[in-house]
Amino acid sequence: MNRARALSLCMLFAFGACADHAPSWADFLANDMTHGTGTSSEGGAAETTGPASTSDEPSPATGDYEGTTDATGTSEAGSTAGNAEFVPPRILDVDVPAKVHLAGPVPVTVTTEGGASLVRATLDGAELEPFTDQGGGVWTGAAPCYGAVDNGAHVLEVTATRGPLAHVWPPVMFEVAAPAPGDLAWGRLGPSGSISRRIVATPEGDAIEVGAVLIDGALRPSIRKRRGEDGAEIWAEGTIVLDSREGAVDAVALTPSGEIWVAMNVRQADKKWRPRIVLLDAEGQETGVEMPTDAGSTVRGIASDDAGGCIAVGFGASGYGDTDIKVWRMTAEGVAVVSAKGWDHVPNGNELFKHSFDDLAFDVVIKDGVAWVAGASVGEHNGIWTESRGVLVPLDLETGARLDPVIVQEVSGGWRQGMYLGAAAHPDGVVVVGYGATGDGTSQRIELALYDASGARLWWVPEAAADVAYGTGVAVSAHGGVIAGGVVKVGGLLRGVVLGRKGLVYEHKFSSGPEASAVYGVAVDPWDQVFPVGELTTAGVQYARAALVRQ
Repeated sequence: MNRARALSLCMLFAFGACADHAPSWADFLANDMTHGTGTSSEGGAAETTGPASTSDEPSPATGDYEGTTDATGTSEAGSTAGNAEFVPPRILDVDVPAKVHLAGPVPVTVTTEGGASLVRATLDGAELEPFTDQGGGVWTGAAPCYGAVDNGAHVLEVTATRGPLAHVWPPVMFEVAAPAPGDLAWGRLGPSGSISRRIVATPEGDAIEVGAVLIDGALRPSIRKRRGEDGAEIWAEGTIVLDSREGAVDAVALTPSGEIWVAMNVRQADKKWRPRIVLLDAEGQETGVEMPTDAGSTVRGIASDDAGGCIAVGFGASGYGDTDIKVWRMTAEGVAVVSAKGWDHVPNGNELFKHSFDDLAFDVVIKDGVAWVAGASVGEHNGIWTESRGVLVPLDLETGARLDPVIVQEVSGGWRQGMYLGAAAHPDGVVVVGYGATGDGTSQRIELALYDASGARLWWVPEAAADVAYGTGVAVSAHGGVIAGGVVKVGGLLRGVVLGRKGLVYEHKFSSGPEASAVYGVAVDPWDQVFPVGELTTAGVQYARAALVRQ
């Protein structure tokens, strides 16, 4: 297969929301943004009062308190001050719902007397965050519930301490009975003609959705915030248009302080496309911090570091006849470090291969201080045929300098082509999603893979083959499960899908009727519930769509 055909083929299937909208390779390089389709324990229950214990099991019941224990295990005869100082605490009540149906924090209220200095609890033996003193002997805390994965009975054990003395309440049982994984909680459409590209979840469980809205016949970059409970828009302005020029927001990332990095591409008056990398405040308004950029490159992914800076990635012309990955880096202080820094795939460091591959980046994730870039490289990977392969590229976070190893998607039988379009940090490394294709590109499948820092592939899942199939975004649950979004052609119609894998087993269809749809991004909230975004076409009209899928 020649190089031009390979490039055109992989782009045709990787980015079109439907076949009629799929861009040609020339359109893609020109960045034509118009494409896309309570219960309480009873008072008479056994209780324990005595020296604080480090055991995970409740101490044997001893009834009422009869003495005090010195912090060092010694006492002086005739001393009453020590006994007065170490009056033991007592737990009077522990209140927790008997049955829990939804993911989220399960409220726990503990009522004490005797001046407890600390109240803590374990859930099924695992230590929870210390409880908060509300005054008057009342302490509040929460037990985490991550949805259906926690279905069943659970044991909560509560201990109140004061100095070396502790009171252990008898174990309290509660049950989780959450909806089945893959169930739809809610779905919301955007304005007609709109599209959503990516989404990110806030620590409060809400969602920030980015993409574009149609105004005067052209798409304009947009952002909106949705309430996690029901998908209603939160900001008073509703959807905020970020630039009056044609374009779309293609990536979003949250800083630890709640500010929002967005990466968009806009069409200038001279018809050239220019990337914009902008920091917004928590309400979606510009802060005045923006990465300096030039026209000619496209930005497609962004990530925030622990300090609040960002690294963004995309692609653009190298000046040597090929396309290179491009990298932008700005610190939390607003200092631009590198802008459109190029990365060129040079297999095994052989200088003879410089600028012989077309390289593209679509997403970036930070893991252990390294920026991992998910993308594709088109060239003669086997020295004979021009093929597209997914790549996972490690870069120095601070400088954008190349690191090793560069990971290239493996060939599996006749499945010789592919791309990586999304990435997420995983406890064991970095997980990527994209697609694999046969050598002639006539059959495709969504592929998921997990790599460690050494480049070893720890896990790999190819989905069922179809005429068109590609994964676009990926997220990781608190238990290490993998959630992927993508598009599959079913019965001649493109359908958006959400897949739960690696310990999760479900498939959610983004549209249940005869409407064409696509999922372009996924995120999980703090309780592992899934936000997918993309588009839905009904009666010939395209709408952005966001949803909450139970897990």
